Amino acid sequence: MFLRVAALVSLLSVVHTLPEKTLLDGSAQPCADSREATSGVPGVHVYAFNAKKIPAIRKSLFVLDTLEWESGDPAAMRAAAVEYDRLLSLVRGARTLGYATSNGNGDFEIMVPQIDSVLVFGEARMPGEPFYYSAKVVGATGQEEVRVVLLMCNQQLL
Repeated sequence: MFLRVAALVSLLSVVHTLPEKTLLDGSAQPCADSREATSGVPGVHVYAFNAKKIPAIRKSLFVLDTLEWESGDPAAMRAAAVEYDRLLSLVRGARTLGYATSNGNGDFEIMVPQIDSVLVFGEARMPGEPFYYSAKVVGATGQEEVRVVLLMCNQQLL
């Protein structure tokens, strides 16, 4: 009996395929108000995370979204700078599903396992801009490809 079970288990392990993957076909785009730009944003560092496994990153993004630093309030700007540095530290220390850098047209591709929620986070250093990032949560189950557009203006010009 043990040999039959062992043979069945070994047969199933050979037949069992790896989990399917989903292609995140993305583009980092400049702000819609930036009419002089005709292509995407090159050099954006794009990370893909299992959204359920990174609560600290999600919390940091929420904090940045709630701070009203765009008005020029020095205290809010300092708090946002501290939180953004914290966010980047969390991003660089977290386990990713994949990583890419946008090409000269702003395009990127990342293969991820098929999971319910993928947090796609993009950041870049732009001269004269305190924060230049974008994040979006997408589903990656049951699809071969998911289109992701990161608007790299939501923290730049507001």
